[in-house]
Parts: sequence; C-alpha cells; structure tokens
Amino acid sequence: MLPIFIFKDANNKIYNILYVRGKGLWDEIWGYVAFESDWNTISGEAFDHKGETPGLGAEIKDNKSWYSKFTGKKIYDSQGIYTSVSVVKGGVKDPTNEVDAISGATITSKGVDEMLERGLKYYEPYFLKNKKSEPLK
Repeated sequence: MLPIFIFKDANNKIYNILYVRGKGLWDEIWGYVAFESDWNTISGEAFDHKGETPGLGAEIKDNKSWYSKFTGKKIYDSQGIYTSVSVVKGGVKDPTNEVDAISGATITSKGVDEMLERGLKYYEPYFLKNKKSEPLK
C-alpha cells in the first residue's frame, strides 16, 4: 500500500500528496508531490536528499526556484496517456510536462526524473480510480 496524504486548505480545496523515493548521485533522494483534484496537475512539491553535493545536486532541496518549476506540470498528455514529468538537459521542448535539469548536477537530475517516472507510475491505478470523470485538461 502506498501513502497518500490528503490536505484541505482554509477554502476547503483538497490536495492529494504522494510520496516518491529514488537515488541521486551519492545517496537517496525523496519527495512529496501534491496534485490538484484532477490527479494530473501538480500543485506543489518538496524534494530532499541524504547526501547530494552542496550547490549542485543539493539544489533539489535548496533551490526553490528550481523545484517550484514542477508546479502546474501535467503527468498525462492530451490523450490521457501517462507521461510523468521529465527533467531534461539542454532546454525544455514541451512546457506541459518538462523541467530543465540542474546545471552541473546531471546524475541527480536524472535521479529526480527516474524517481518521478517510476514513483508516480505506482500510483496510477489510484489516479485512474479516483480522478474526476471530466476529460483531462
């Protein structure tokens, strides 16, 4: 069974928060990813690490301007096919579901990419069971 945390804000808006884990350059990385009620749109995120290099891989936790780029990204394409969110090196081509990698932290960036791809995929049966019946946007 996978953990899902449900948060209701002061306006009674509900967010579903999922936990993911992976491997960075030196050790474990992990994160919490919050979703809108459509189970497609990321509404917030927080990442952390056990031992990434300060100023490089540690930016997954320390650089809010980097990790906040995940907010608003989609994990399904326009046909409803799971695509996750990709961390890409060399520039974003699809702003719907791609985020630029951290410069100088290629292996940690790939670790975040893999962690999200694999970790969120584990939750897909729950997404499909619980998402609204309206089409994905």
